[in-house]
Amino acid sequence: MKTKLHYLLATLLCASLLVACGGEQKGKNKNNKKIEVTGSAEMEVVPDEIFMTFTLKEYLDNAKQKVNIESIKTDFLTLCKNVGIADSNISIANYSGNERWDYYWYRRRKSEPEFMSSISYSIKVNAPEKLDAIVAGINDNAMENFYISKTSHSNMETLRKEVKTNALKASKEKADYLAKSIGEELGEAIMIQEVDESGTPYDNNRGFFGALESNANMNQASAPATPAFEKIKIRYEMRAAFKLK
Repeated sequence: MKTKLHYLLATLLCASLLVACGGEQKGKNKNNKKIEVTGSAEMEVVPDEIFMTFTLKEYLDNAKQKVNIESIKTDFLTLCKNVGIADSNISIANYSGNERWDYYWYRRRKSEPEFMSSISYSIKVNAPEKLDAIVAGINDNAMENFYISKTSHSNMETLRKEVKTNALKASKEKADYLAKSIGEELGEAIMIQEVDESGTPYDNNRGFFGALESNANMNQASAPATPAFEKIKIRYEMRAAFKLK
């Protein structure tokens, strides 16, 4: 009799454990229901930090005398100061030299300087008009080339945070209406992940030179024009997962 009783108690205990485990498993399955989505946001801003690189080189004057790099540097930095560019916004990007070895040099039988130096400056301005003033006032003989190295915004970090926040809000909004479309209710967030980061200016060189060309055309028509840079596009994607109640 005791054996039968012990067997019955053991059977009931096993059944209770199975029911408990089954209930716990069902609870886990329910709690594991989730929805995962990706939201995006973007913003376009006008750059207020413009970085321009000017490369200057030694050259021969009308008397076939080399105008040395020190004189060229002094003239250029004086021009920048007169335009209103602070010393802290001017830096040396490159310093180089090359030995002349071409057909023209060979014909002259080394009667001209063999070594010509060049220097590149990186200039940061907050308005394209200052760049126009430098280009207009620079010594054409000393100018080798100039180009935009990059554009940015002085408040870029704040703008990036704003775009990321909007992207995350877009993720939640998408998850909410998708969940409701199948009769579910959105719960708490269980995962937030940044998917993509891109705040790089695009096609700004074309924007600047296009503006210069437009400005020249307008000057011919005796009408004022203000050069304008293309806007910087800031875009982010945020992935988020939410529990379903």
